[in-house]
Amino acid sequence: MKYLILVFFIFIFYSLGSALYYMMKDGDGSKRMVKALTMRVGISIALFIFLLFAFWMGWIKPTGVA
Repeated sequence: MKYLILVFFIFIFYSLGSALYYMMKDGDGSKRMVKALTMRVGISIALFIFLLFAFWMGWIKPTGVA
């Protein structure tokens, strides 16, 4: 489970980095930058939904650590 979440975070940071690269290379509002940011938002939402589902199924449990 930890590795799957780590893979999600790696994809999120990769997409954010590619959006920054395209912003610096192509200028503001490039289509590739918008596509990379859209993909980042989609992956983030998918991770959130997956975490909610995993909690509901009992695959992950809260630890009580504050």
